[in-house]
Amino acid sequence: MSDSITQSETKEQVTAAPKVEETQNTRHAQEPSTVIVIWTPRFLVIFALVLVIGLSSASLLTRGWANNFYRGEWVLLAQTAVVFCCWSVVVVLARSPWVRIGSIFGCIWAIFTGMGFVISLLSVAPQSAVVAHLNAATNSALLCSYICLSIARIPFQRWDTWFFRIGPTVGIVAIVVTRICLHPTIHRLQALEGSIAAVALCFCVFVWWLRPSCWRSQPGPTLLFGLAPLLLLLLALFNNADPEANFFFSQVLLLCILLAVLRILQRELRSA
Repeated sequence: MSDSITQSETKEQVTAAPKVEETQNTRHAQEPSTVIVIWTPRFLVIFALVLVIGLSSASLLTRGWANNFYRGEWVLLAQTAVVFCCWSVVVVLARSPWVRIGSIFGCIWAIFTGMGFVISLLSVAPQSAVVAHLNAATNSALLCSYICLSIARIPFQRWDTWFFRIGPTVGIVAIVVTRICLHPTIHRLQALEGSIAAVALCFCVFVWWLRPSCWRSQPGPTLLFGLAPLLLLLLALFNNADPEANFFFSQVLLLCILLAVLRILQRELRSA
C-alpha cells in the first residue's frame, strides 16, 4: 500500500516538473529584454564620420582663419548652432526627464556660448563686466546640464551620494579661496563671477570623471563631456600662447560635446 502511494507521488512530481519549466520559460519569454544595444553598426559609422569630418574641417578652418580669409567667431558660431540643434532634438525625443532637463540646460549653454562669440565679433573688451557675467552664466548652465545628464540612467552608488552631498560645500569653499587668492585687492562682482566660472568648469569635469558609476554605465559620454570643460580650462590658462592652437581646440571641444550629445540621442532612441 505504501509502495503504491510513493509511486503515485513520484509520478505527480515528474508530471509537475515540465509544467513548472514551461511556466518559467513562458514568463521569461514575456519579460522584455533590459539589454539595449547602443553602438549599432549604423551608429558606429555615423559617429566615426562625424569625428573624422569634424577633425578634418577643424584643421582646414584653422588654416583658413590663420590666413585671414574669415573671422574665427563666425566658424565657432556656426558650430555652436549645430550643437544647439542637436540639444533641441534631444529635448523633443528624450524619454528620461533628467535627460530632457539636462538638454534644456544644454540649449541654454549653447545660446550663451553663441552670445559670447557675438560679443567677440562686436569687439567688446574681454575685461568688461558683460563678458564676466556671460562666462559665469555659461559655465553654470553647462554644470547644471552635466549634473542632470550624469544622474540619468546611471545607478547611484554610495560614492555618488557622498559626492553630491560634499560637492556644494567644496564648491563654495573653492569659490571663496579662489576669490581671495586670485583677486585679493579687487572687491567687485566681476572678480566673484570669474571665480564662479572657473570653479563651475572644474566641477563639470569632476561630475563625470570622479564618479566610477559614470565610467561603468556611460564611458563614452563620460569621456567626451569631461574633455570639453578640461579643454576650456586649458584654453583659459594658455589664452595667448598659440592663437592657432586655441582656435583649433575651441572647435575640438565643440566637437566633443556634439559627439556626446549624439551618443545621448542614440541612447534615447534605442530606449524607445
